[in-house]
Amino acid sequence: MSKPTKEDASLMLQILTMMKGDEIYQKAEMWSFIEFNVKDYEDFKAKYPMGSEGYKYLMNLLSYGELIGTLINQELLSEDLVFDLYGNMLWDKVKNIIPGLRKDMGSPRLYENYELGARKYPKWAETHPPKL
Repeated sequence: MSKPTKEDASLMLQILTMMKGDEIYQKAEMWSFIEFNVKDYEDFKAKYPMGSEGYKYLMNLLSYGELIGTLINQELLSEDLVFDLYGNMLWDKVKNIIPGLRKDMGSPRLYENYELGARKYPKWAETHPPKL
């Protein structure tokens, strides 16, 4: 994908405004940094059963990840801009949970754009060393 454009920046700012205005997202973001730590899907289900606050938080974060991943994969948003801002977007914490969610929900494509976007990150990171 080409260098980020002003249009990419505008879209990213719109998404950030939406996320920062979402009260659940705000709580979910802090929860993901402070509390959320599971080893696999079974551990996730035990700690955060469907309907729990933690479950709601994760679904909120994954939904935003799917939105951003879809825009990246459809080449409507620059992956350079997203990866420079978010890195791997929580992927390391959720990659062992997504397959179980897909199976339990009977939805094999659940969060696939988020996963596809996250899988692009390591290659991007190889060609974009830290700035400092």
